[in-house]
Amino acid sequence: MIGFLRCLPFACLLAVPAAAEEGSFNVSLAGVRAGILAYSGEESGGRDTARGSARASGLAGGVLDVTLDTVAQGRVRGNSYRPASYRQVGTERGKSRDMSFRYRGGVPSVTRNPPRTLPDYVANPAAQGGTLDPTTTAYAMLRDRPRDLMCQLDIDLFDGRRRAEIKYVGLRQGRDGTLICEGEYRRLQGFKPEELAEKPFWPFTVTYTPLGGGNFRVTEVRIPTTFGAMRMRRR
Repeated sequence: MIGFLRCLPFACLLAVPAAAEEGSFNVSLAGVRAGILAYSGEESGGRDTARGSARASGLAGGVLDVTLDTVAQGRVRGNSYRPASYRQVGTERGKSRDMSFRYRGGVPSVTRNPPRTLPDYVANPAAQGGTLDPTTTAYAMLRDRPRDLMCQLDIDLFDGRRRAEIKYVGLRQGRDGTLICEGEYRRLQGFKPEELAEKPFWPFTVTYTPLGGGNFRVTEVRIPTTFGAMRMRRR
């Protein structure tokens, strides 16, 4: 389960405040309750801090003891992000695994505790300059946004093993004044060859509800996965 959560940028969430924003989402997979994701984020002087958590719940929570907590720091300007550090602490079936990134010139170096031997196809961190960590990626996607910034993301995510592009490709009107961003999650590097051959990209949608004052808030994310349709709804 924790491996599945790490596969999705939306699942490796975020932060705690100052001029903060926070929220939480119920997650279902193929119509079955699977977990809770919580986030908050703060910005000050062009710097941002993001933390978050993922917990298995419902049927998954009854079978697996899974947690994931993350924190990321960096710089932000509009829809442009430059990470400086990232750390995630996860537990599964009583075993803990930590991973941290340090960025130099936009290039991450990865430390794992305990160390692990990875497959040959895993993406080389030294070749991931300009990518964002999972938490900064989730913050960029789930935070409140003015209309002119909400569907303008085009970023590359590196999660320590895999590189993927996340790009918004369209905007359409939803019901009751909502706006829906249409996006694509495209696998680039670090995936099993059969995964790349089976499905190189996944469409997804992000639904925004108006807050007033020209700002919009994410209230739902829908993602088709190999495990069934994943749905995140703001609590």
